[in-house]
Amino acid sequence: MESDDQLPEALRAISGEIPDYLFYLLFHATRQREIAFDAAFVDTGINMNRLRTLSVIRRLEGCTMKDLARLTAIDRTTLTRSVDQLVQQGLVERSTPAGDRRKVQMCLSPAGLAFHTEALKVVADFNRRALDGVPRKDQVKMLGILNRVIHNLTGDTSAAQELITFGGSGRHRAVA
Repeated sequence: MESDDQLPEALRAISGEIPDYLFYLLFHATRQREIAFDAAFVDTGINMNRLRTLSVIRRLEGCTMKDLARLTAIDRTTLTRSVDQLVQQGLVERSTPAGDRRKVQMCLSPAGLAFHTEALKVVADFNRRALDGVPRKDQVKMLGILNRVIHNLTGDTSAAQELITFGGSGRHRAVA
């Protein structure tokens, strides 16, 4: 374990509060990325939450609101409004399976798939810029650390695995 005297000078003062500061920085890194994305897509009516919603729907064909809520971490009221707006924009289609009329499933429309594909190119650019100068080995190490944090916070191995594998599918598609 790294001792406090090995920390950069700017961090020595907060060394006892590293866990708090770490999560503060994670929040702001994520928030700055979302602000940049939202500015780039202001004319489309799509923000990062809506793109995240599109990504989950794309990932889980036949996606339900329960799936969306779990994997987007967006509250149900906001999520319902977002899905309604995505349907109105023609990006998402809703359907009801013949066997269970209470269940509503969603999939991307052809326009939604095309938009999602293009939007992910912008996200990939933001991600590359955000990680500029961070060696790949450190990125991989960070992935391992965040996996452990998610396991610790969920307290449930299967729930953690579902989040880490973005729905548990073996297929990996790009995410927002």
